[in-house]
Amino acid sequence: MWQIVINYLTPVKYPGDDTKSRQAFYIHVIALVFMVAISITEISLKIIAPRFEVNWFDAALTSLVLLILGIWILSRHGYTKAAGALLTLLLWAAVNGLAASGFGIRDDAFLGNFIVLLAAGLLVSWQGALALSALTVATGLGLAYAEANGLLQPAEYFTSPYTALLTVGVVIVIFAGLMAFILSSLEGAITRTQANARDLESVNRDLRVARTRLEENQAELVVANEQLKRRAERIGGIASIAKTITVVQEIDRLLPVVVEAVSERFQFEHVGIYLLEESGQSAALSASSSDEGRQNLLAGNRVMVGSESLIGVVTDRGEPRVGHPTGTDPLSFEHTEARSLLALPLKNREIVIGALDIQSAQDDAFTQEDVAALQILADQIAIAIQNARSAERARGALQQAEIASRQLIGKGWKEIAGSAETKGYRYDGIKLEALKEITKPTHSSSGFTVPVRLRGQVIGRIRINPADQTRQLTEDESAMAEATAERVALALESSRLLEEAQSRAQREAFLGELSSKLGASYQLDSIVRDTVEELGKSLRTTTVSFQLVNPSSHPQAGTFSDETNQGNGSKPK
Repeated sequence: MWQIVINYLTPVKYPGDDTKSRQAFYIHVIALVFMVAISITEISLKIIAPRFEVNWFDAALTSLVLLILGIWILSRHGYTKAAGALLTLLLWAAVNGLAASGFGIRDDAFLGNFIVLLAAGLLVSWQGALALSALTVATGLGLAYAEANGLLQPAEYFTSPYTALLTVGVVIVIFAGLMAFILSSLEGAITRTQANARDLESVNRDLRVARTRLEENQAELVVANEQLKRRAERIGGIASIAKTITVVQEIDRLLPVVVEAVSERFQFEHVGIYLLEESGQSAALSASSSDEGRQNLLAGNRVMVGSESLIGVVTDRGEPRVGHPTGTDPLSFEHTEARSLLALPLKNREIVIGALDIQSAQDDAFTQEDVAALQILADQIAIAIQNARSAERARGALQQAEIASRQLIGKGWKEIAGSAETKGYRYDGIKLEALKEITKPTHSSSGFTVPVRLRGQVIGRIRINPADQTRQLTEDESAMAEATAERVALALESSRLLEEAQSRAQREAFLGELSSKLGASYQLDSIVRDTVEELGKSLRTTTVSFQLVNPSSHPQAGTFSDETNQGNGSKPK
């Protein structure tokens, strides 16, 4: 119950709307003050009255309290502007109505207009207070006119001096309370303003410090942006060069492309590539982007690994190094316009294979970030060089394999052509005839010869001779003959490989059976006998013999002997 009373006596606040909250606070305070003052006045009048009775004045005061209570409730529901205007008009009407029922402008109640004007300034606005002041002056003139013409008849109720004293006292108390409230509000506002001013000054100091730091950070940011821009350009150039060099697989073409791309992309005066020789004791200039470098390339420029030059140190230690053209610490040679020197190791899996020589016409052109970025480029170049070398080795190995394959194919088909009884077939449209001899190709204006090729080796020929000597083969017929030659080459090679595989399988099977049979025997005589017998069965139409010899009298053991034994599978003597 007590908490409910406290809640009602606490002004309503509207978060986010300070003006509305302030109006609600003023209405709350003024309404409570007037309701309390009117209630005290009513009670006091009944106390000082000679007899207790209820008259129209009591009803007026009670109605006034109820109206103020209704306005107070209206403000607590959010209608602060309407409540402020209604409360101001109600108080003004009550004060001037009380003066009209008394002694007019000489009545003590007329002084209450000062309180109403103060309330109007707080509840409405200063424009409303001015308008109400003009209305009050006009009302005062009306009351003066009514009093001068005897139109006002003060009620007996107002003739008592105690009543006058009470009225003046209430007016003074309310006026003093409102003035104190206004002054305290002003002092609070001034205090808050001073505190806000101090806070604002503190904030301004912080802002000045922050501005100073921001300017410093802005300067650092500009430098950082320049560095990022430079780094992005470096990385973009590296990516572009890496994309370019990955498509080149020949080492002789790759190195000139690399040095030209790096020099053009980054505007370097000279870019060169040194590669370690097979001995690993020196590095030879292998490509250059400048004319001086090309002259040194033609002169066979070499740098000893571990020498005092930048290339010598880099190829020995495998670490990048920045230098300056001093004459005492040369790269290997210095470009005439060089002002900054940089050597970067070319490494493949931590193994140094060479060095990248870069020379710039700018002073102090290479920062630590530049060195790190260009080292990435050097690593990409090393990978490209290694890939090109691997590709060349692969091409060489493939070429050797193709040569060996062609030799094997030629040898195999040469043996087949020499041992086969039937060398081919001829069909004249009526009968099929076997060819026993290999004939040389004849050239005829009407004939058409299609070579049967297998991996560059000609293993046969297809000869087409039209019956009509004047007839020429059409393009479709020629294409069909060529396609047939391709198919027959593959089919013949597949047949040859199948025969070789079958022969190899038979040989492996024979050796497997022989090894199994010999492994089951533990006597010398039975081992020799089984060997001769199994080998004789496998090599048909041959005579096989085996005999033991004295190693000291036969130094050429393992050669074939001319002596033979009669009969297949004869035993040794």
